[in-house]
Amino acid sequence: MSRHGVVGKRLGRNVGHRKALLKNLATSVIAQGLKEEPMERHVVTTVTKAKAIRGLVERLITYAKTGDLASRRQAARFVTQKPILSGLFDVLAKRYAKRAGGYTRVLKLSGNRMGDASQMAIITLVEEEIKPKTRKPAPKAKAKAEKKLDITKAEAKAAPAGEAAAETPAA
Repeated sequence: MSRHGVVGKRLGRNVGHRKALLKNLATSVIAQGLKEEPMERHVVTTVTKAKAIRGLVERLITYAKTGDLASRRQAARFVTQKPILSGLFDVLAKRYAKRAGGYTRVLKLSGNRMGDASQMAIITLVEEEIKPKTRKPAPKAKAKAEKKLDITKAEAKAAPAGEAAAETPAA
Protein backbone atom coordinates (compact mmCIF):
# COMPACT_ATOMS: atom_id res chain seq x y z
CA MET A 1 0.00 0.00 0.00
CA SER A 2 1.52 3.33 -1.00
CA ARG A 3 1.21 6.68 0.77
CA HIS A 4 1.30 8.88 -2.33
CA GLY A 5 -0.88 11.94 -1.83
CA VAL A 6 -1.90 10.93 1.69
CA VAL A 7 -1.69 13.81 4.14
CA GLY A 8 -1.74 13.56 7.92
CA LYS A 9 -1.32 10.83 10.48
CA ARG A 10 -3.97 8.28 11.41
CA LEU A 11 -2.99 8.29 15.10
CA GLY A 12 -4.34 4.74 15.48
CA ARG A 13 -7.96 5.87 15.35
CA ASN A 14 -10.85 5.78 12.93
CA VAL A 15 -11.99 8.97 11.18
CA GLY A 16 -14.59 10.13 13.70
CA HIS A 17 -12.40 9.49 16.73
CA ARG A 18 -9.44 11.23 15.09
CA LYS A 19 -11.49 14.33 14.20
CA ALA A 20 -12.85 14.52 17.74
CA LEU A 21 -9.33 14.17 19.15
CA LEU A 22 -7.99 16.98 16.95
CA LYS A 23 -10.93 19.27 17.78
CA ASN A 24 -10.50 18.70 21.51
CA LEU A 25 -6.73 19.19 21.39
CA ALA A 26 -7.07 22.40 19.35
CA THR A 27 -9.66 23.72 21.79
CA SER A 28 -7.37 22.86 24.71
CA VAL A 29 -4.36 24.62 23.18
CA ILE A 30 -6.43 27.77 22.52
CA ALA A 31 -7.99 27.65 26.00
CA GLN A 32 -4.55 27.31 27.58
CA GLY A 33 -3.29 30.20 25.42
CA LEU A 34 -6.03 32.43 26.87
CA LYS A 35 -4.87 31.95 30.47
CA GLU A 36 -3.40 34.88 32.36
CA GLU A 37 -0.36 33.06 33.78
CA PRO A 38 2.25 32.42 31.03
CA MET A 39 3.61 29.34 32.80
CA GLU A 40 0.25 27.58 32.44
CA ARG A 41 -0.15 28.18 28.70
CA HIS A 42 0.74 24.73 27.37
CA VAL A 43 -0.65 21.27 26.70
CA VAL A 44 1.36 18.09 27.27
CA THR A 45 0.73 15.39 24.65
CA THR A 46 2.68 13.01 22.42
CA VAL A 47 5.00 14.36 19.76
CA THR A 48 2.90 12.92 16.93
CA LYS A 49 -0.32 14.47 18.23
CA ALA A 50 1.41 17.81 18.80
CA LYS A 51 2.70 17.85 15.23
CA ALA A 52 -0.72 16.85 13.91
CA ILE A 53 -2.51 19.63 15.81
CA ARG A 54 0.03 22.36 15.02
CA GLY A 55 -1.32 23.20 11.55
CA LEU A 56 -4.92 23.24 12.73
CA VAL A 57 -4.20 25.70 15.56
CA GLU A 58 -2.24 27.95 13.19
CA ARG A 59 -5.16 27.95 10.74
CA LEU A 60 -7.62 28.82 13.52
CA ILE A 61 -5.53 31.81 14.59
CA THR A 62 -5.34 32.94 10.96
CA TYR A 63 -9.15 32.75 10.78
CA ALA A 64 -9.32 34.85 13.94
CA LYS A 65 -7.01 37.48 12.45
CA THR A 66 -9.30 37.77 9.42
CA GLY A 67 -12.20 38.30 11.79
CA ASP A 68 -15.18 38.22 9.40
CA LEU A 69 -18.31 36.11 9.78
CA ALA A 70 -17.19 33.42 7.35
CA SER A 71 -13.92 32.98 9.26
CA ARG A 72 -15.80 32.79 12.55
CA ARG A 73 -17.99 30.02 11.12
CA GLN A 74 -14.97 28.15 9.79
CA ALA A 75 -13.33 28.32 13.22
CA ALA A 76 -16.59 27.28 14.92
CA ARG A 77 -16.36 23.94 13.12
CA PHE A 78 -13.37 23.08 15.32
CA VAL A 79 -13.83 25.18 18.46
CA THR A 80 -17.30 24.35 19.72
CA GLN A 81 -17.12 26.15 23.08
CA LYS A 82 -18.39 29.72 22.66
CA PRO A 83 -16.23 31.41 25.35
CA ILE A 84 -13.06 29.91 23.86
CA LEU A 85 -14.15 30.86 20.34
CA SER A 86 -14.79 34.46 21.38
CA GLY A 87 -11.44 34.54 23.20
CA LEU A 88 -9.76 33.30 20.05
CA PHE A 89 -11.24 36.14 18.00
CA ASP A 90 -10.91 38.85 20.67
CA VAL A 91 -7.69 38.11 22.53
CA LEU A 92 -5.48 35.93 20.35
CA ALA A 93 -6.24 37.79 17.12
CA LYS A 94 -4.99 41.02 18.72
CA ARG A 95 -1.97 39.32 20.25
CA TYR A 96 -0.80 37.97 16.89
CA ALA A 97 -1.96 40.87 14.67
CA LYS A 98 1.59 41.78 13.61
CA ARG A 99 2.88 38.21 13.36
CA ALA A 100 2.84 36.60 9.92
CA GLY A 101 2.68 32.99 11.10
CA GLY A 102 4.40 30.57 13.43
CA TYR A 103 2.00 30.93 16.34
CA THR A 104 2.75 27.54 17.93
CA ARG A 105 5.85 25.88 19.30
CA VAL A 106 6.38 22.16 19.92
CA LEU A 107 9.01 21.33 22.54
CA LYS A 108 10.04 17.71 23.00
CA LEU A 109 10.33 16.55 26.59
CA SER A 110 13.18 14.37 27.78
CA GLY A 111 12.19 10.87 28.77
CA ASN A 112 9.20 8.86 27.65
CA ARG A 113 5.75 8.17 29.05
CA MET A 114 5.74 5.47 31.69
CA GLY A 115 2.96 3.27 30.32
CA ASP A 116 3.81 2.89 26.64
CA ALA A 117 7.20 4.67 26.34
CA SER A 118 5.91 7.17 23.78
CA GLN A 119 7.84 10.40 23.41
CA MET A 120 6.08 13.38 25.01
CA ALA A 121 6.01 17.02 23.95
CA ILE A 122 4.61 20.37 25.00
CA ILE A 123 2.63 22.39 22.48
CA THR A 124 2.27 26.05 23.36
CA LEU A 125 1.43 29.35 21.73
CA VAL A 126 4.36 31.69 21.09
CA GLU A 127 4.52 34.58 23.56
CA GLU A 128 7.12 37.11 22.47
CA GLU A 129 6.39 40.06 20.26
CA ILE A 130 8.08 40.41 16.90
CA LYS A 131 10.44 43.36 16.92
CA PRO A 132 11.73 44.65 13.61
CA LYS A 133 15.45 44.20 13.34
CA THR A 134 17.45 47.35 12.78
CA ARG A 135 20.62 46.84 10.86
CA LYS A 136 23.68 48.25 12.55
CA PRO A 137 27.12 48.27 10.97
CA ALA A 138 29.46 45.65 12.31
CA PRO A 139 31.75 47.02 15.03
CA LYS A 140 34.91 46.06 13.09
CA ALA A 141 33.79 47.84 9.93
CA LYS A 142 32.84 50.94 11.88
CA ALA A 143 36.17 50.99 13.71
CA LYS A 144 38.08 50.55 10.43
CA ALA A 145 36.15 53.40 8.81
CA GLU A 146 36.85 55.72 11.76
CA LYS A 147 40.53 54.76 11.80
CA LYS A 148 40.86 55.43 8.05
CA LEU A 149 39.13 58.78 8.45
CA ASP A 150 41.51 59.74 11.30
CA ILE A 151 44.56 58.76 9.22
CA THR A 152 43.46 60.85 6.23
CA LYS A 153 42.79 63.85 8.49
CA ALA A 154 46.23 63.46 10.10
CA GLU A 155 47.93 63.23 6.70
CA ALA A 156 46.15 66.35 5.49
CA LYS A 157 47.31 68.32 8.53
CA ALA A 158 50.88 67.02 8.34
CA ALA A 159 51.44 67.80 4.65
CA PRO A 160 51.95 71.47 3.70
CA ALA A 161 49.37 72.95 1.34
CA GLY A 162 51.83 73.40 -1.55
CA GLU A 163 53.10 69.83 -1.47
CA ALA A 164 49.59 68.36 -1.35
CA ALA A 165 48.60 70.37 -4.41
CA ALA A 166 51.77 69.31 -6.26
CA GLU A 167 51.23 65.60 -5.53
CA THR A 168 47.72 65.51 -6.96
CA PRO A 169 47.72 65.55 -10.76
CA ALA A 170 45.63 68.21 -12.44
CA ALA A 171 42.74 66.86 -14.42
